[in-house]
Amino acid sequence: MKHIKLFLIFTSITLLAACSSLLLEPAQFSWPIESVLKVDKDGFVNEERHSINFNTKALFFEETQDSLSFAGKTLHLIRNNEGYYFMTSTDFKNVYVFSVEKNAFSLQNTILVNETGLSNPAFNQRSPYIELLDDAKTYKLTFEGIQEGVK
Repeated sequence: MKHIKLFLIFTSITLLAACSSLLLEPAQFSWPIESVLKVDKDGFVNEERHSINFNTKALFFEETQDSLSFAGKTLHLIRNNEGYYFMTSTDFKNVYVFSVEKNAFSLQNTILVNETGLSNPAFNQRSPYIELLDDAKTYKLTFEGIQEGVK
């Protein structure tokens, strides 16, 4: 009986140790500069440096309500330190913030930046923010929105 109790205790401890999750920290996910990706005729972009390929049709439709608005466009893409992806394009009013799901991007936030649309957007990494430049205007972004009063 004593051996059975010891066996059960040892087995329980082993199982509990095996169930603990491995956490590697700190980790830094940001990209130093944006990727400007040309949208192909089928609505896809491909970023070889970071091994990303995805369909943009739903994103362009969400922004413009036009199913063919992706034609001939470029997509501006950057990733912040927390692993969120920020996306926008010329004439977009919004910056879209995505996280990664299994085989997909999942929309986390839509940040209204300019009611008339961006004319020349560019992202920079300015940790802890993503900096969005558009002509003479600069925005400091997090996945939650625009950070007001930040220089």
